[in-house]
Amino acid sequence: MAMDVDFKVRNIVVGSDIDAVRFAHDNKFFLIKNRAPYHHSYEGIEEEWAAKTYELFELGLVPFRDRVNSLRIIQEKKMIKINSAGSVYAVEYEKLHLFDYENVSGVENKKEIVTYRVIDWFDCKGLGVLNLEEIKTEDKFVNNIKFFPSCRVDGARKCLDLFCESFLSREQLSDFEFSDTMARFKTLDILNRHGFGRANLILWRRDVFPVYETI
Repeated sequence: MAMDVDFKVRNIVVGSDIDAVRFAHDNKFFLIKNRAPYHHSYEGIEEEWAAKTYELFELGLVPFRDRVNSLRIIQEKKMIKINSAGSVYAVEYEKLHLFDYENVSGVENKKEIVTYRVIDWFDCKGLGVLNLEEIKTEDKFVNNIKFFPSCRVDGARKCLDLFCESFLSREQLSDFEFSDTMARFKTLDILNRHGFGRANLILWRRDVFPVYETI
């Protein structure tokens, strides 16, 4: 091992979402998570993501955990400089599997953004008791409404909040017709058509995640 290299590995995976974790886990490759994952616990993949990440960690294949601030890829040397918790480490590789470009420099981003996944989170009142977990639509704007147990109410009384998921273009992100306000109105309309006309929604926050073409 060269003196200026901290790790030397054959295959290295850069990425944080479930596809990168699955790929690293299935092949037992070295994994560097370049950011926080974009999924949420209510999407049903967090358990798989956590279990496979932990198994990789137990094998010594996730040495930086979640402390990576930035990565710089030096292609001519087949090396990655990793800024983690205030220190810089050098990793030499034979083959790089790059799933994500966020916080990564030194390479051209060849994966185009095909859409933006938008999550509008709402605190709810007046939903009553539901026997369904989600409502799907045929539209990209408010494509899916997902219900989940609220953390705002203590005790045994069941209370649900919800988020709605949309898939928007860059132009639509700045268009009021696709704003969180309009998402609220459309969600209320959908709830009304499903018999929940007394629901009241208060926006908590909006998350916007880029969705890249699959390579």
